[in-house]
Amino acid sequence: MADSYEYLIFIKELGRLFEEYENCHDSELRQEIYKDIQLIGKAIEPEQEL
Repeated sequence: MADSYEYLIFIKELGRLFEEYENCHDSELRQEIYKDIQLIGKAIEPEQEL
């Protein structure tokens, strides 16, 4: 898990990506934005205990 500062940067970037995703009309570009959203989501999710 990232530290608090990095976490805030990731959250800010997620917000920007969600906005881009909503405003994008190109399906291929939307898919790439969605992949970026998923990647950042995985980076900030809490570690799962096995």
